[in-house]
Amino acid sequence: MRRLSRTPVLAAVAMLGTSALTVSLLAAPAEAGPRKTRVSASLSATATNPGEVVTLSGWVKDKGKQKRKVVLEQKIASGWRTIGKTRSAKDGGYGFTVPTTWFYSTKLRARVKPTRKHRGKVSRAHKLSVVPAYTPLGSPDSWETLGESRDRWNPCRTLTYGINTSRATPDAGTVSTGIHNTIALVSQATGVRFKFAGETSSNPLDRKWKRKDPDIIFGWTTDAETKLDLGPTTAARGGYDRTRRARDARGKLIWEAMDGGVIYDLTDTATMNATEFQQLTLHEMGHVMGLGHVSVADQYMTPGVELYSLPLVYQAGDLNGFSKVGLQAGCTKVVRFHRKTSLERVAPVATTLD
Repeated sequence: MRRLSRTPVLAAVAMLGTSALTVSLLAAPAEAGPRKTRVSASLSATATNPGEVVTLSGWVKDKGKQKRKVVLEQKIASGWRTIGKTRSAKDGGYGFTVPTTWFYSTKLRARVKPTRKHRGKVSRAHKLSVVPAYTPLGSPDSWETLGESRDRWNPCRTLTYGINTSRATPDAGTVSTGIHNTIALVSQATGVRFKFAGETSSNPLDRKWKRKDPDIIFGWTTDAETKLDLGPTTAARGGYDRTRRARDARGKLIWEAMDGGVIYDLTDTATMNATEFQQLTLHEMGHVMGLGHVSVADQYMTPGVELYSLPLVYQAGDLNGFSKVGLQAGCTKVVRFHRKTSLERVAPVATTLD
């Protein structure tokens, strides 16, 4: 009896299976991608004074009623930074209170984060200007940098400061109040955040920096006890001691400050009242943040006694200079060479006549 071959049958079955699979794949609907999202945004004001309430609000529109993650972003030189977070309501509405604690003129926008089912989206950017409630004196062009390479701190990190009141004159209460008030005005002008680290036993600008020390230190000494010139015409010196190589928001090499402060001549400050002491500190903190002397008498960065006749607020050139070394200038990034940071010591070159 002749044996029958099953090969044609098996081949037919195999072909039928492949055909069915092909038909099945063709018939299957393509998997849908994330759905589109739209987001709108509007500002309640385009110009305001510090502390005033400004809101950015709008709607998130997509297919589906779910609460979406929305972030408020602000433009600085190094890019967009998140300054607020919220969730939209089920109807898509959302709202932010915009921070107005510092002087700036920049753009704001809302960003909706993507989900598995919905795409992310960015709103149109809107410009907001936070300006002083007073009229600053002088010209915005009246400012200078302390160093040729525009040395400055990284404005995107919180700077700590401490006060050594062990030899403070005229008294600890007066100097502490003046320093705290000045720090608040510097933060308002630069957008840099400061944190008070409390009383310290360390001294500023003595090149004996310890890891536990605050970034910025205020202290007192006499001309005879320091190598810094605190002669008969110099009431204080301010600036930074150590810097490290870094790049700014545009990739340009700069020196980033690591520690600094203000050293006062306790003989000179002993005869000052509270207003005069704060005026002196306003000047020296300009140096600490990277500003140099100017030749005009209507700015706090004047090197002469004219600063003691200015109101206790920074003026037009001072504020413009602070914007160039503050948060609007963008974050800095440290440059590392073979896992070590290139360091430079900088002598405080600032002087103030009393």
